[in-house]
Amino acid sequence: MIDVVFISDLHLHPEDHKIQERFNQFIEWAKVSVKNIYILGDFFHAWAGDDSIDEWSRGIALQLHALKNQGINIFYMHGNRDFLLGRDFAQLAGWTILSEPTIIKLGQEKILLVHGDRYCTKDFAHQRFRRLTRNKLFPYFFLKLPLKLRQRLVSQVRYRSQMNLNKSVEEMDVVSEVIIQHMVYYKITQLIHGHTHKPGITIYENNLEKLRRYVLSDWDDKPQLLCYDNTKGLCFAHI
Repeated sequence: MIDVVFISDLHLHPEDHKIQERFNQFIEWAKVSVKNIYILGDFFHAWAGDDSIDEWSRGIALQLHALKNQGINIFYMHGNRDFLLGRDFAQLAGWTILSEPTIIKLGQEKILLVHGDRYCTKDFAHQRFRRLTRNKLFPYFFLKLPLKLRQRLVSQVRYRSQMNLNKSVEEMDVVSEVIIQHMVYYKITQLIHGHTHKPGITIYENNLEKLRRYVLSDWDDKPQLLCYDNTKGLCFAHI
């Protein structure tokens, strides 16, 4: 039994049946394989507010709640696409919403958890978008708009994603110096994040101290899970 599994960037959408199938497989695997699940953002491709819950998204939530009913703890952190997921969906899914950043303890190690887009500081357009949407007043005013208008606005996320293809790799990637500063600030030597869709482990040297960064995969093709147990520590695996 795996103690903890970390995932992110599923980008679930009712028209993407392949990712839906992978998610279904994950649910069946998790029922017998894991004790705790951390979802670090971009669970949905886009989200207009909890009043947009429909038959499809309700079904997703009930799959998660079934895990909760089995005693599996589920934790969720907002991403840049689904930052409007709120208490209604959380109650339906049975998950606990985490603030960003969050620090957890695995064994004797403290781990810093973030979605990851905060580190892409060379993507100026995205950082402006992040500052706007992470403002505490934004949800209050945005959710007062009619649902259909909000759905049209968030649907532009797809268009913006296509525009990102024209950005350079450097512009879209994280800035190592920012990551190191963030880890040093929190006195943490291990970090887990998503967003960049570049799964792997990066080791930084800082004053003779090794800092480890674990990046989660997207779910477009053969998603990797970052798993933790007391014997192996953190390691990547497939379902």
